[in-house]
Amino acid sequence: MIPTENEVRDFLKAESSDKRTQLIEQLLTDDRWADHWTSYWQDLLAENPTLINASLNTTGPFRWYIYDSFRDNKPFDRFVTELILLRGSAHEGGSAGFGIASNNDAPFAAKGQIVSTAFLGIELQCARCHDSPYHETTQQDLYALAAMFEKKTVTVPTSSRVPAAFFEDKQRDSLIQVTLKPGEPVKPAWPFAEVTGSYDDESLAKLMNHPEDPREKLAALITSPQNQRFAEVIVNRVWRRFIGAGIVEPPHDWEGQTPSHPELLKWLAQDFITHGYDIKHLAKLILTSQLYQREAIRYPSSLSPDKQFFVAPDRRRMSAEQVVDSLCVAVGKPLDVEEITFAPEAGDLSKRRLTLGVPDRAWMFANLANERDRPSLSLPRARAIADIMEAFGWNGARQSPITDRESDPNVLQPGVLQNSDASVLLTRASIDSGLAETAVTATSPEQLVETLFLKLLSREPTEAERAPLASLLAEGFNNRLLPEDQWEEIKRLDPLPVVTWSNHVQPEANTIALEMEKRAKAGSPADPRLRAAWREVYEDVVWSIVNVSEFVWIP
Repeated sequence: MIPTENEVRDFLKAESSDKRTQLIEQLLTDDRWADHWTSYWQDLLAENPTLINASLNTTGPFRWYIYDSFRDNKPFDRFVTELILLRGSAHEGGSAGFGIASNNDAPFAAKGQIVSTAFLGIELQCARCHDSPYHETTQQDLYALAAMFEKKTVTVPTSSRVPAAFFEDKQRDSLIQVTLKPGEPVKPAWPFAEVTGSYDDESLAKLMNHPEDPREKLAALITSPQNQRFAEVIVNRVWRRFIGAGIVEPPHDWEGQTPSHPELLKWLAQDFITHGYDIKHLAKLILTSQLYQREAIRYPSSLSPDKQFFVAPDRRRMSAEQVVDSLCVAVGKPLDVEEITFAPEAGDLSKRRLTLGVPDRAWMFANLANERDRPSLSLPRARAIADIMEAFGWNGARQSPITDRESDPNVLQPGVLQNSDASVLLTRASIDSGLAETAVTATSPEQLVETLFLKLLSREPTEAERAPLASLLAEGFNNRLLPEDQWEEIKRLDPLPVVTWSNHVQPEANTIALEMEKRAKAGSPADPRLRAAWREVYEDVVWSIVNVSEFVWIP
């Protein structure tokens, strides 16, 4: 999220020559570090918990395992090992949730594909049904990984095939080859020794508690210090996250790709290994570099390695989660949405429908669709926030791993910031808003404009920006506060009956859902301390600053 007003002021007035390094060290110890990385790994690991009936490739919610791992700064080799071992509850946040792939006849083949792209830069998507036409990977590679995951011999499912008729009466040889037949058994085996430098030999047993366990062996082979490829892939991902472009592109598919700076990549990977796979140590190296400290001067573009010189970070738009969380912190409002569940009475969560709790950060959202889109099960306040995130590339249904979200600009992005229910309500000076308190305590229109710029854009306004906005706020500023005896009484609404999976088909459920929608659109009442006419002008000023395109770009 963007910094608070006080964080910006403290940094600007600090006179220490190493204030940047001090701030980096401070932020690396902040729990918000974990929020920053959780959504990234949700995408890469295809976390896709369903709130209702299981559908294709839905998983358990292992999001809290990801979050806790980054909050605790767990060594990354340990993070990957525990993920592959599938420990803890499959439905309540443990890494075991990663092992679920509902309605999938080869679930561990799907997990093998995810692990190989995320941690090894090896793309195996095509190998589900045939050998990869443009890669050296084969069906045998994918199902051997699946067998290691499943800890037993697996068979190729009947759905993983190319019809025989495809190869008949062809004028030329087909690009694709099918080397495994449906039903053919494949034993657990490590297929990537040559490309990774990690071999299944006697030395590996020293890294394992149970050398006979194929799943533990898979974890050890991927995270072994001999696996330079693993360290390089993770280093490249962290570099790309901060700089905007990788040393190797694309980060999930390295075959045939040449690093733009091979010596740098190798050095960073070896430093990462020798410092115990410490992601924060790696991040500090990058964030304190001259490269990262330079002003971002260009937008992301596709460059060949021989033209990639990394003179400065790419200028990037905030992620969907960053947009939402930054809006909330800028206006001083908590993320106020419903519990992310369709069955709050779920009881034993492992046997009934999931509840993902009440989000206080945007990464905690999930796909809000319900089977047949029953209106009585709608979550209108959560839906309003999800609309913003979806416009900025977020998708709560991750049936496959996502390396890059859709990032092209579209008309929905300014539309949801200007007109959506959530953005309109967030920019109001309501009773639960920091915007109202800012208006009440302001000492002058000019100071108020400066405060809004620091809150929303993390910088002071130029004189050309300050003057017209201060002029708007000056009219009625000295009389903006109402005497206490004129404050309008805030009427508290009675809570509505709870609609759940067990009662949503009753006629009253739709009536309750309509009232929920009405209340969600109305939002919280305006702060009674401010005169309505002046408050509405003030809200327009806030809305105008939020909708400057600068707000959604990382400077």
